[in-house]
Amino acid sequence: MTATQLSLLGLSTLSIGVQLWMGRRAERLAALAFLAAMLLTPLVDGLQIGGLRWGVGLVSVSLFGALVGLSLMAERWWLMAAAGVQLLTVATYPVALLTPDGQVWASITFRFVVWTQLMLIGLFGVWEARAAPYAQPRLVVR
Repeated sequence: MTATQLSLLGLSTLSIGVQLWMGRRAERLAALAFLAAMLLTPLVDGLQIGGLRWGVGLVSVSLFGALVGLSLMAERWWLMAAAGVQLLTVATYPVALLTPDGQVWASITFRFVVWTQLMLIGLFGVWEARAAPYAQPRLVVR
């Protein structure tokens, strides 16, 4: 495992752990989506057609869909920002098909940067859930 991969694993563990421990419902659901993407990606990495890693692409599209769904369900702007950042990852798959083989690592490196941003946005989301008045749980009286 490289230093970059180890750093990403540490940041991911911290971010997902904090979201599960201190986040509200939306943050916990997002953490589960991040965790699922993290665990599924190595399992489907070998699914390829030519140079297209369609298994990993499907996981990326699914994470994007989950983040969009959560952002529409919850009043959290960080989820929409995370969905937008994840859309950048989804866009790298068709771009990687159009570039020569030597450029594949550029898109993979870009995905590492995007994942780092997602984990940092997730940590910010926990702070937002704790600090923002609109994110506080509401007492519903019927």
